[in-house]
Amino acid sequence: MLTRRRFLGALGLAPLAGCRRGGSSTTVRFWNGFTGPDGRTMLRLVRRFNQENPDITVLMQRMDWGTYYNKLFVGGLGGRAPEVFVLHTRALLRFARAGFAAPLDPILGDFPASSDMDANVWEAAKVAGSHYGLPLDVHAMGMYYNKKLFRDSGLDPEKPPTNRTEFLEAMRRLKKPGKSGEPDQWGYVFTNFETCTYTFLKQFGGSPFTPDYTRCTLNSPENIAALAFCRSLIKEGLVPSPENIDSWIGFRQGRIGMVFEGIYMLADLQKQKDLDFAGAPVPQVTNHSAVWADSHNLCLKAGLPPEKQRAAWRFMRFLSDNSVDWAAGGQIPTRPSLRATKEFQAMAVQSAFAKQIPFVQYQPRLPFIFEYQTEYGLAVEKILRGKASPEEALAAAEKRINEIIKREATP
Repeated sequence: MLTRRRFLGALGLAPLAGCRRGGSSTTVRFWNGFTGPDGRTMLRLVRRFNQENPDITVLMQRMDWGTYYNKLFVGGLGGRAPEVFVLHTRALLRFARAGFAAPLDPILGDFPASSDMDANVWEAAKVAGSHYGLPLDVHAMGMYYNKKLFRDSGLDPEKPPTNRTEFLEAMRRLKKPGKSGEPDQWGYVFTNFETCTYTFLKQFGGSPFTPDYTRCTLNSPENIAALAFCRSLIKEGLVPSPENIDSWIGFRQGRIGMVFEGIYMLADLQKQKDLDFAGAPVPQVTNHSAVWADSHNLCLKAGLPPEKQRAAWRFMRFLSDNSVDWAAGGQIPTRPSLRATKEFQAMAVQSAFAKQIPFVQYQPRLPFIFEYQTEYGLAVEKILRGKASPEEALAAAEKRINEIIKREATP
């Protein structure tokens, strides 16, 4: 028979930090997709909040991101959504329009959003003039690189590439043939196709949509040039074709010199004691500074009674105020004052990736974001695998996405 504590743990819920004797406790349910090492970090924060706030009990439920959004949306439809939940910036529009998330501006009080929040990050949490999310972090993409391979190839591990010339030269010098004559060590590989190519797309000045999101523009000259650059790295033999290598595993095995990945991958790398790696900003291959990023936003259920709303906001602000502790699990706080602390500055990789915050680029915020991601991902995969030219693949994706836009606009 399950005890209450064991039952909560089986559901992925943070158990109570102690009995709430001598008074009532307001329960706040908190849903998120932090099922990896970040979940353990968040669990410690939740338990600490419960200990420090005996009048509030936060119950945390974690679920895989692959199913999370569907469950959360269904919960909203049925009126069973949690009081506090996490949304990526790209998903804010969908939940705000559905009426499941409440605007935060009326309850911010003395929270220093305008003075202690990166303007571009805070602006990205806005929908129709109101902020629907409190950004907890910026999980920017950055460059992880193997310091041993750099040294072995005659590259300075303290000076990773910062521009196109240096990036291409590092690829050439890091590429090594194996016993069969085929390369068994590469300088760079594409890991997550979507985020890697979106970084290049924005560096080339491209954009998937018009500013008002009324038309998809994937087949623009800038976007074509960006994807042509990505494909050229494979055609010229500097990067392996995607089907020929397990990219992230290859980096962890010490066979790849550089990869672009999110800060959220750091926790797993830190467990690997035989990998001499470091982190740096992504090289800027054009004169447009840009890098893919997203944020975890703390969101408030719409229509909460005042007592619940006050309790939920206290918890949300606690997480923001203590987001340096969250950063230790592999994240970057959104608040410059926290990034300036000695504690955060001692986090070498997080500090390096944080230098990119002024020019991070969020994905389009769309009510049909998941359909868009499917079409974009399919086009990119065809291009990188040489199954279609950038013009062909992007034109086809653009056509299908514009059909989705037309369907969405039809009453």
